[in-house]
Amino acid sequence: MLIDLHVRNLAVVAEASVEFAAGLNVLTGETGAGKSIVVDALALLRGARASSELVRSGADRLVVSGRFDLDAALARALAEVGLDVEDELVVRREIEREGRNRAFINDQPVTLKLLKQATEPILQIHAQREELGLATPKAQLGFVDALGGTKAESLLRSTAAAFETYTGLAARLEGVRGDRRLHDERVDLLRFQLSEIGAANLRAGEDGELFAERDRLRNSEEIAAALGHGHLRLVEEDDAIVARLARLETELRAISAWEPEAKTWGDELRDARIGLSELADTLRRRLDGVSADPRRLDGVEERLAAIDRLCRKYGDSVSQVLAYGAAGEEELKQLEEDMQDSAALEADVAAALASYTEVARKLSAGRKRWARSLVESAESQFADLALQRARLSVELGRESLGQSPLVIDGQSLQFGARGFDRVELYLAANPGEEARPLATSASGGELSRIYLALRLAVQQPGQIATTMVFDEADAGLGGEAASALGRKLQRLGRGSQILAVTHLPQVASFADRHFGVRKSVSGGRTRTTVERLGRGERIDEVARMLAGDQRTEVSRSHAEELITSAHGG
Repeated sequence: MLIDLHVRNLAVVAEASVEFAAGLNVLTGETGAGKSIVVDALALLRGARASSELVRSGADRLVVSGRFDLDAALARALAEVGLDVEDELVVRREIEREGRNRAFINDQPVTLKLLKQATEPILQIHAQREELGLATPKAQLGFVDALGGTKAESLLRSTAAAFETYTGLAARLEGVRGDRRLHDERVDLLRFQLSEIGAANLRAGEDGELFAERDRLRNSEEIAAALGHGHLRLVEEDDAIVARLARLETELRAISAWEPEAKTWGDELRDARIGLSELADTLRRRLDGVSADPRRLDGVEERLAAIDRLCRKYGDSVSQVLAYGAAGEEELKQLEEDMQDSAALEADVAAALASYTEVARKLSAGRKRWARSLVESAESQFADLALQRARLSVELGRESLGQSPLVIDGQSLQFGARGFDRVELYLAANPGEEARPLATSASGGELSRIYLALRLAVQQPGQIATTMVFDEADAGLGGEAASALGRKLQRLGRGSQILAVTHLPQVASFADRHFGVRKSVSGGRTRTTVERLGRGERIDEVARMLAGDQRTEVSRSHAEELITSAHGG
């Protein structure tokens, strides 16, 4: 659900912030006030192309941002396109006058392609100029599947799982028989690499130990000199430190009869003398083990050189080389198994394709039933939407693909995770006319109303739908048809969110939240503002829509009656 929308420097809008809510949100205003600018702003968030001409005169950049509240299902849908979000999504577009165009999701820059993928599940726009949520085969297929409810969801999951199993096995089989020479070359390379790594008998952490040992061997003379000097100065010199401490200890103990703390000082000197004596013994023992060993140094250098050659090929350290070897062993095992079991793998691929075919056939059979129900349910809404002469039909087709492994009724078919059906909606606008593809046979207003009928046909109790935007879906309507449209928008808004731009008071009266779009001129500049209307302001606005600027007590009374009646009062 769209929580709020912020617009800055878009056309005649200098600054606007709008807080939307669940249910039916309606935007109204005088002709030319800029109602559709809100739709344009949402279209930018939806990934529509942007032009620097949209930037308000005198400004350097326009900014549009929208904050969406997500449920778990929509969060999963966004995860499928690589966006890890939890309960809120913030989308922002920035278009600069010199042509720079940037998009952001949760303050992270993204491509327009990713922006479109992210907003597709959460925002649908149905405008007079452009229809974004009904004309594509993918969207039309979604309506048919939506009518299948939980049964369709189960079959879709099974079909997707069967397709994933098949494609994984088919890829393995292709690796075995598709290009055997490359397969064999890979096996030979892995065997050589593993032999080379194995012959080195590497041990994790060995390189660090060898570097430390090499440093000790290279600096053995300095180490021996320091150890020898230390031992000499501690115990061997005539005036050695340990001997001097012993004399000082004796002197302090001699005055203990007159200086009470002298005994304690003597004890501390004794402890220090014992510790230094032990240190001197340690230095002597370490000195005995230190000697220049050119042969050992050569051995260490050779070992490090051998390790370096392996690291240049397989990793930056012994641990990485060992990890490369472990991964190579697993890959070689898989390749060798594939070579040995190609016949079994072929049988597995065939079985996986058969399983896919079985569940995809069930899905296709279900779609035939759901398509009929979708047409019946949608057409039952047509009379109230001034579409009483129109007839809707659904064509379930299949797309041929030469050399496809999936053959149904003797035809090689294109197939995927959603099955092998291709759905297209057809519309005959008037009796006797030929049915034509919906995307090309209906006007923008008709498409919006047909979309509304389809949404109502598949709506489930308590279902949370995407945010749906209707820009003047009431074009060409009036009277009872307009009231019926408002009633249906209100019904569709229950449990979801509808944003509707309208010029009809009958539609506006059904709003759960009403916004007024106003245009004014100040200081020679035109400005458009968007404000939420309170009860009294709303009555005035509906009265204006009924009677124009000459509002009277009669028009206000009629407006109040419309609003009260629309909300069951």
